[in-house]
Amino acid sequence: MFSKITDKFSKNSEIEVEVEVEVEDKDKGREISNKISEGITKLVGRVITEREEYYKNNLPLSIESLDGMVSSFANKNALISGGAGLIPGPWGMAAAIPEILAVVRNQLIMVYDISKAYGHNIDKEALISILFGAVGNSATSLVVIQGQKVMAKRVGAKALQSLIHALGGKITQQLAKSMAAKWLPVAGAIAMATWSRYSTKKIGGKAIGIFLDAGSDEKNELIDIDNEDIIEDKPVLTSSAAIDELKIISMIELMKIDGNIDDKEVEFISGFIEKTDLTSSKKIELIKLIKSNEKSRPDYELLNKDPEEKLNFIIDLVSLAKADGKFDITEKMFVKEIGRMLNFDKDDIEELMA
Repeated sequence: MFSKITDKFSKNSEIEVEVEVEVEDKDKGREISNKISEGITKLVGRVITEREEYYKNNLPLSIESLDGMVSSFANKNALISGGAGLIPGPWGMAAAIPEILAVVRNQLIMVYDISKAYGHNIDKEALISILFGAVGNSATSLVVIQGQKVMAKRVGAKALQSLIHALGGKITQQLAKSMAAKWLPVAGAIAMATWSRYSTKKIGGKAIGIFLDAGSDEKNELIDIDNEDIIEDKPVLTSSAAIDELKIISMIELMKIDGNIDDKEVEFISGFIEKTDLTSSKKIELIKLIKSNEKSRPDYELLNKDPEEKLNFIIDLVSLAKADGKFDITEKMFVKEIGRMLNFDKDDIEELMA
């Protein structure tokens, strides 16, 4: 198996990545982002209407029960994403859009229900602002409290649509940075499930924090915002060669940590290597590293500069470790050590490995 893989890379040593493929991937990324944004636009009004109708005949949840409710939504979203039947590549992510929107719908319902538990009436602008802020942007500064109403700073129709579009781009970018979600069906499904569970718990915690602190913000004045106030991340479908190399070296170390390497694991890692834009010589070097006793020391500072990149890196490590149906204690210790070097909170790492 090992010699066949190195021969494959040697025979293709002169092949360069086609520019047309890169352009196609970027175009697909924009298409996915736009479709997610369109879906969110429809979901927001629908969720508010449905929950308003629901609460005409039902009492809000107790504040004490909110942690359990958030965990329930997190587990539900993990099941949705894990069962998506992901096809590798950008086209596979496009096929998973219904599942992605199902996850977002549950997150919107969760935030709305949290607001009701704290006695607030939330509008669509605040609902989107909270969701956007919780997935890694500064948009929670757009949320203010006025009396018993949590709302966004005054948002015009154009700015609201820009906010939704930015949210769609953020979700696409986070999924696109996962090597497993891009390239491998089994590990990709695990990666999507892990991301859905983790992000849902983070959104729930952020929403609870906002409503819990609502009383201290009553003096905030509403101000108009426009598109310049919204920080939008452009979705990408490829990461830099240096980061790809760092990720793969760490995956190889994780694979070797239990002292047993079989052909399936070699094939698994080679799948990552083959799909990258690394040079053929670098790919051969990495393949040889699988059978080598040499230990590499990647520069994790590359990842510390990008919170989403390092989050997806941990998700990929967990997905690789779980792909064979086992998550050995030595593998868990390895992931924890990487998490420590990347300045992750211990509880976050435990959550990601759950």
